[in-house]
Amino acid sequence: MILIAAGLAACRRSIHMSQADRTSGASHAQYVANAPGGVGIIISDIGHMTESGAKASTMAIMATLIGLIVATAVIGYFNFGAVLAAMRPIGIAGFLAVITVQLVLYAPLGLAWWLLSPSAPVRKVWVFSWASALAEAAANVLPFSQLGGVVIASRAVVLGGMSRAMALGSNLVDITMEIAAQVIFTLVGVALLAHRLGFAPRADPLLIPLLGGLILSICLVGGFIAAQRRVIRTIVGLLRRVFPAIEQRAIAVARAVKAAYGQPLRLWACLGVHLISWFASTLGTWLILAFIGRPLPILSVVAIESLLFAIRNAVFMAPAGLGVQEGGYALLGPLFGLPVEAALALSLLKRARDISIGVPMLISWQMVEGRWSMRRR
Repeated sequence: MILIAAGLAACRRSIHMSQADRTSGASHAQYVANAPGGVGIIISDIGHMTESGAKASTMAIMATLIGLIVATAVIGYFNFGAVLAAMRPIGIAGFLAVITVQLVLYAPLGLAWWLLSPSAPVRKVWVFSWASALAEAAANVLPFSQLGGVVIASRAVVLGGMSRAMALGSNLVDITMEIAAQVIFTLVGVALLAHRLGFAPRADPLLIPLLGGLILSICLVGGFIAAQRRVIRTIVGLLRRVFPAIEQRAIAVARAVKAAYGQPLRLWACLGVHLISWFASTLGTWLILAFIGRPLPILSVVAIESLLFAIRNAVFMAPAGLGVQEGGYALLGPLFGLPVEAALALSLLKRARDISIGVPMLISWQMVEGRWSMRRR
């Protein structure tokens, strides 16, 4: 609870002006316009969201508690002792190896984002990798939606010396490419599941909803890509009328998005890197299973992970996928020969890994924020 409260407070500090500015009678438009790094451009009503911070924090904590209860109930149903016993073989050395693999996987995520930021020098790729790790940390450790990770990641790139418009605009396009790559990743998972079940009648209750959801996702991603620039122009027009103080910043972000889409080679390269990253992410899961003595063929791991991420994204309102991830592994694991207790052990070990990486990442962000604030005084 302390970590959750600290994270909410930290994000609120990074979005808004200082308390002194707030009490000076400035308007809401000025709050957004003066937000550090211009992160207020992403969503015009972010100030309204945080002005009712107590309500938002309460809802976030309630959602987290519900997720914890569901996760605990799932693990308890299948026997706490059996799940803990399944985790034990990994050992400290194995767990550190798993953390190392995950840290390495942030490098291609940063590269994909950097490809959409042509004004950023090569030596700044590490900044984008750090920002990508922060986005993951916000999603896995703090009770935020995907929007929280977007805001924090964009802010990190600004702290790394990039322009505000480039950070926000390229991040929006990068997220779109990542979603498009995930659709392909999920399609592979559905095909592997269909092959595993052999298109038997018992497969219909699983395959039909998955295929329907996948087709819907493809349509949504295609529509989003086609309409993204038009939507941004609409937002710019709205901000011009409601918050004229940040109109120029919003226009700059729109130009950054247009510039990113105007470089098809970099765009396709970004999509390719994200697709490779999705498949590479299964190596960490495969390694955990090997360390706990429950190895699976890599294609089975690809199927489980692709379908699990699809389930988590479908229930995106659950903070960190609490309860959803545990239920997903309990459902998918046995379909590929993984006992339920081993599948739940995998879920807990992945959460332990994410927390072990995420907390230091968020601390590093706050340290950089602190130094940045000191230099501005």
